[in-house]
Amino acid sequence: MSQLKLQLQQRLKLQQTLKLTPQLQLAMKMLQMNHLELSDLVKQEVEQNPLLEMSEVPETTSTLDRSETPTLDKGESGIASGAGSEGGTGPESPEALDVPRKLHDKDHFQDEWIRYQLESQDAAYSEKVSGYDPDEETNLEEFVSTKQSLTEHLYVQLRLSELEGPERKAGEYLIGLMDRNGYLIYDETQVLETLGISKEILDDVVDTIQCFDPPGIGARNVSECLLIQYRTRSHRRELVEKMIMDHLEDLANNRLKQIAQKEKVAVEDVLDAYREIKTLDPKPGLHFDFQDRPQYITPDVFVEKIGNEIKVTLNDKYVPQLRINQFYQQQLRAEKVANKDTISYIKEKLNAARFIMESIERRKDTIFRVTKEIFEVQTRFFEEGIKGLHQLTLKKVADKLGLHESTISRVTSSKWAHTPRGVFQLKFFFSSGTVTQQGEDISSKHIKELVQETVRNEDPRRPQSDSKIRAILKSKGIDIARRTVTKYREELGIRSSSRRKQF
Repeated sequence: MSQLKLQLQQRLKLQQTLKLTPQLQLAMKMLQMNHLELSDLVKQEVEQNPLLEMSEVPETTSTLDRSETPTLDKGESGIASGAGSEGGTGPESPEALDVPRKLHDKDHFQDEWIRYQLESQDAAYSEKVSGYDPDEETNLEEFVSTKQSLTEHLYVQLRLSELEGPERKAGEYLIGLMDRNGYLIYDETQVLETLGISKEILDDVVDTIQCFDPPGIGARNVSECLLIQYRTRSHRRELVEKMIMDHLEDLANNRLKQIAQKEKVAVEDVLDAYREIKTLDPKPGLHFDFQDRPQYITPDVFVEKIGNEIKVTLNDKYVPQLRINQFYQQQLRAEKVANKDTISYIKEKLNAARFIMESIERRKDTIFRVTKEIFEVQTRFFEEGIKGLHQLTLKKVADKLGLHESTISRVTSSKWAHTPRGVFQLKFFFSSGTVTQQGEDISSKHIKELVQETVRNEDPRRPQSDSKIRAILKSKGIDIARRTVTKYREELGIRSSSRRKQF
């Protein structure tokens, strides 16, 4: 029988691995940021890098025009050489802000980029907005007092109640356990041990909280919440209370005939009670949720259609314009810096400053190209809205622009476009779809709109099943599977036909 032997050996192996450098990670991060996040990053870099400074230029938006904009190369530097403004005889001309010849010998191409930046101050991307008034950016809504939260609203009522001492502390503790819907979910044993009170005191505190405004607050479940609200009314019916306590699941499944049989009443009486129950609020705490505040969105790009041309304008109003600090350039030009460590430090920061400025320009160009391509495909959106959307995928745009899908995903992430039809996320314009019988592309968003319209126009006593909806869409030239109709209906939050039926 042979024996296995373990041996230690040294072997050389050559392989290639892909690693993301910190600079590449920063560039990818900048591409994914919206313009407000980029502004914060730029200000942070200016604080850390003495060679970077923000230029004093008017705040503008940036309109990219291919006839004037320097073309980005696919090389490492990102900007083609030879781009720059004509002239330049002022204090910031290329002659006055020339980079030391030692650095030119090492990397002439990148230094030409610095000269272009210092001379043009991003002029190719900037266009003065006519009639701009800075006061228009100040919204009075931003200074309106915030809405009172649910916790604050209940604390005020707790202080006005008759609870004192340990009972008030228990009330404060229970209010802190309340969820955003206004429900009081807790472990009774744990609460009693934590507060050191009896079960009778805990029940009294819970009963007091359930008397607070809004009605239904502090309930332990949906049935209790609806029952508390209903019992605050002056006119009550026994059937409604029994349906709340015993038949909520049947109501959710629209089993009204079964309820009528169990309670030995007419279906019409059950339907009247059901209508009364639907006037109650199952989530009273949401009225105090902060999500109902208006959300102010600053678009990253402005898109409009002028004739047959798509015009894309970048919103760079909040992104500071960068330039290289002149003091350090003068020190290097005059060769006054003798310390090698100081020279090494300045060169390191100069390269970092170059990279930040190049990345910002590369980001501008990429966002412009992607946005332009999106609306070149979705050009009918300007006239027809969602109905005019075509199917569009990240891969399709990536292949057209010669980029990777992940790059397109980063560009469209957290970016908003202002269009004549409203403000939309760039990812809104990507969707799957199908081809109609006439050979025309149609977006899944338009199909969902047709499904919603079909349900809205149906007879509530004879709702359309998914198979019938599929047949209706097929008659319009859209041939999709029934399971696809079911998928779109569920995504729209529309119940099944059996649950939509009215008696």
